[in-house]
Order: sequence, then C-alpha cells, then structure tokens
Amino acid sequence: MKETPIIEVKDFWWRYPSYLGQDYPFSLRALNFEINKEEFFGIIGPSGAGKTSLCYALTGIIPHVFRPPTGKEAENVKGEIRAFGQTLTKVESVKEEGTGLTKDKIVGMAQTAPRMGLLLQDPENQFLRMDLLHEIAFGMELLGLPSDEIERRAKEALEIVGLSALWPVAGLVHPSELSGGQKQRAAIASFLALRPEVLVLDEPTSDLDPEGKLSIIKSIDTIRKEHKLTIVLVEHNPEVIQKYADSVLAIDKGGIVAYGTMEEVYSDMKLFEDHGLYSSDIARIGYNANLRYNNRVPFTIDEMMSSLGDRRLNSFTLEEEEVNPNEREIIDVKSLNFWYDDGTYALRDVNFTIRQGEFVGLIGQNGAGKTTVSRIIAGLYKKYKGSVKVLGKDLRDKKVVENIPKYVGYVFQNPDHQLFMRHVYDEVAYGLKNLRVPQSEIDSRTKEALEAVGLSGKINEDPMFLGKGEKRRLTVASILAMKPSVMIVDEPTTGQDYRMSEDIMQLLGKLNSQGTTIVAITHDMTLVSEHTKRVIVMYHGGVIYDGSTRVFFSNEDLLEKAAIIPPLAVRLSHAYVKKHPGSPYLINAKEWVQAISGRISKEPLLVT
Repeated sequence: MKETPIIEVKDFWWRYPSYLGQDYPFSLRALNFEINKEEFFGIIGPSGAGKTSLCYALTGIIPHVFRPPTGKEAENVKGEIRAFGQTLTKVESVKEEGTGLTKDKIVGMAQTAPRMGLLLQDPENQFLRMDLLHEIAFGMELLGLPSDEIERRAKEALEIVGLSALWPVAGLVHPSELSGGQKQRAAIASFLALRPEVLVLDEPTSDLDPEGKLSIIKSIDTIRKEHKLTIVLVEHNPEVIQKYADSVLAIDKGGIVAYGTMEEVYSDMKLFEDHGLYSSDIARIGYNANLRYNNRVPFTIDEMMSSLGDRRLNSFTLEEEEVNPNEREIIDVKSLNFWYDDGTYALRDVNFTIRQGEFVGLIGQNGAGKTTVSRIIAGLYKKYKGSVKVLGKDLRDKKVVENIPKYVGYVFQNPDHQLFMRHVYDEVAYGLKNLRVPQSEIDSRTKEALEAVGLSGKINEDPMFLGKGEKRRLTVASILAMKPSVMIVDEPTTGQDYRMSEDIMQLLGKLNSQGTTIVAITHDMTLVSEHTKRVIVMYHGGVIYDGSTRVFFSNEDLLEKAAIIPPLAVRLSHAYVKKHPGSPYLINAKEWVQAISGRISKEPLLVT
C-alpha cells in the first residue's frame, strides 16, 4: 500500500488580495503535486515565478496569515493543500449559527509549526533575539525543551553550518554583526536545531560562496537522512538540484511547467530555454554540441567525458585579451589594512591597481574581505591604514570623499540597505536630483535605467513590495542612471534566474565597452568565467592572486588555496587535460561548444 504523501497540493490557486478595486492576477495557478516523506524535493523557476508564494502556501502562511478580505475567500483561494494527512488549507461553504446562511470560510490546520519550518531568502527578516545563542535557542525554548538539550542542539547546529568557531562567544554576538554568509548559516542553524519533520528552504544559500553552498546543502541532506526529514528546496543552482533532489517541480507565472524526477526535468532543455532557467554548464555544452549520454544530454563530468570519447581539441586556439598598459590607473590601493571596532582584522596589506575600462572580478570566500575593500574604495569606510586613490585623488581628503558618488557607484549586496524611497521612479531619480541634473534628463535617464534592468513596468510601485531579485535590479538601475566612471556591484545576480543574470552581466559588459570600469564582487564562478578577463582573489583579508581569469581557473593549486570551487566547465577542462595533456584550458560553456563543434557564438549561450 502506497504511503500517504506528507504534502499534497490539489488544484491550488492563490492571488494576493487587492484593496484598490482591481484584482491582481493569480500568483499560483492550478498546482497539482505531491511531496513524499523523507524526500528531497526541488523547486525551480525564473524570477517572479511564484516560488516564494508557494513556500508560503506549503507552510500555511498563505492564506492563514496573508488572508483575503472577509467575503472574498473563494475569489482568492481555490483547491486544497494537505499536510501530514490533514487539510492545511481549503475554502468551504459553512452555515452561520443563528442565521442559517452559508458563507465561504478558509478551513484547515492554519499553522504547521513546529512540524514544519520555513527559512526565508533573506535571513535578517527572521532574526528576533539580541544574540546568536538565544537566536538559535528561541524556537527550542518555545517547545519547552530542557536546557541541556537546547545547548546540545544549538552547538551541534552551529557545527553543521560551519559556525562552530562562534560557539564560545555565541551569547555575546548580535546576528547583525555577522557577515551576509554567516547570517544565512545562522538562520539555517536555528531551524536545524528544531528538528522539524519538513523543512522548506527558500534559496537558503544565495549569499554563500560555492564551497559554502555545497557544504551547507550536503549537511542538510545528511541531517535529512539521519533524522528522516523532508526537505523542500527552492534553488537556482542546477548543480545542487541535480546532485540532491529526488523530484523537481518547475513553475513559471504561478503554474507548473515541468514535474518529475531530476533526470526527466533536466533532460528537457527546451524547457530551460523557454523559461530562462539555469541548466548546468555540462548540459549546455552537451546540448549545443549535440552530444548524448544514454539518449539524453549529459549532466556530470563523467558523463561528458564518456560522450566526448577520444575526441581531441588540440587544434582549438585561444586568444587572450591583454590589458592596455597605456590606460590610466583609475583605482590604486597600496598597503591597505582595515580592522573593525572590536579589533577584528578584515584586510591585511592589500595591494592592487585597476585601470580605466577594465572589467574585474573580485572573488573569494565569504569573509575574505571583498566587500570591505570595495566599501573603502566607495568612500563608505574611513578608518583604514594605507593609501587608496580613485581617479588619482586620495580618499584621505574629505572633499574627495564627499564627491566620490559622482565617480564611483556602489551597488550593495543587500538591496534593503540601499532602498529608502516609496516609489521605484523616485529611487532611481534620487541621486540624479542630488547632482542637480535637469528634470527632463532625470526623467529620460530614470526610464532608460529601469528599462535596462527589466523594471519599467514597476515604475510606480513601492520598492518594499518588490521581490528580492527585483530589488537588486532596482539598486543596479539607481546607480546605472548616475553614469559613474566606476561601478562596484556586490553580488549583482544573487536570486536572479539565468536569463536575468545574463541580462545584468551583458548590461555591465555594455557599460564596460563604453568606458565604465566595472568591479564585480560575485560568488557565481560561471559568470566570472564568462564575463571577466581578470580576477583579484582574496583570502582571509589578503590578495593571493591578481591576474588572468583563465590562468587562475587552470591552476588547481591556486583554486585549492583560495578554497574556490570552479564552474563545471572548468572542472571538465581539468579532467580533459589530464586525459589529453597539452590541450587548451577552456573555462566556460561557450568555449567548449566552439571547440567541439567549431560554431562561434557572440551571443550569450543559453541552451540553443
């Protein structure tokens, strides 16, 4: 007899209530699927597809917290969601006592805690306590667990997410003092300590470096097996889904576009093209080069090596672009040291120079010092030792720092730290008004910037109600409109689908071709391999490599020293060169397709 699914979704529809007289379109449409007990269930979809809304629905927040207006329940909610064999959400017509009249009412369990936990994309939205220890312990205290059990679980949870070094000071550290990656780890730890039956994770590792992301997901999967948890994971990264997911649900515009096993979904490459989804480097190479493995596109390096057989690529030549030594130095950093108020060193003797018109990737693990050095260049941090010059002007000069926004645009990693206006238009126009740009030019530059990032349709909305990916694009637009000489973008593509990530990187590339110097801080090594010629690699507050992107990715010792996991296309090159010594190191999918098929593409390589 088949075991009852732990979650059942039956023809479920949802739309957010409108109080302005005009109904919004449905955010979730005709959803039908099941999640089995102890399953690792992956959810994928482009930005704005309804993934977060689905997470809210699976945990009962929709519609029991985000409730439709009284009398309009049936207009906003249709179908049924069941959890643990019981109705979680359903609209029924019930008779009112005394009147005998019937009315629509939302019925069901209403809430799923503590049997089910939801970890949101932005961990800061879930922190409640004043120190890390009590943040981890809070849920367990509500459950009434003994203090020794709380302490044991809290310590174990921090170890699982790689924060065991903070255990001795966990009662003293406020969550806000942690780095972006540490905040995500801490939020995950607080849920792991509760040992729920179902854990719903909405892009829980979006701010982590590749090694940290895979380490956390691996730990979560280990806990799933040891404690018989069910994991529901929303994730853009195809490598994670392909490695761990048993079943995959792909949604777009609120509806299902694919549902099945990992192999069934990821074999449909047209699906990924049509809906702007991330397919892996290996799958893109195989699809575009017409390679097959067991009558489908290859997914792994081993499968690709088998598909390639004894094919040799020695005739393929690479053309490296050299930096023009005659271009002036636009950023000059010498002997830079920085420490925080608590005495923690963030930067140690950092030295590098960036010339006008370069597109540089600033990469490294979480906590390596990337954001710190970039904020010093942008004039945001001032207590440092050493020398920092922008456009030949020393940032020790207060007047230079006051005028730095005219020359250096900085896009924050967390968009909520940058947005403060009540309308999208005003957010982009704000900086231009401060520069006293004529109103007609403000209007044209604002609309042009919003069009460039795909937000022209949101021009009158409140930024607070945008999704995290949309907020990130808005911050890019607000800096883009300023037309600075230097753009520093901190994780510009986090939370974006593949098509939007490519659009953003292509936009930055276009600005770069027009003379803007770009410094991109990112954990997405695929984007680094496809869009940058030079990388500055940081580790524990220092620079351990500064040079060609290709040379860095081709050196396994350097990659290990920097604790960076390269893209699958690069790892494929390492495997191929070991089998065929002397072959060129290919570092992205486009180069691989060109080498195999001879077809050169100047456009972004999606799946066609």
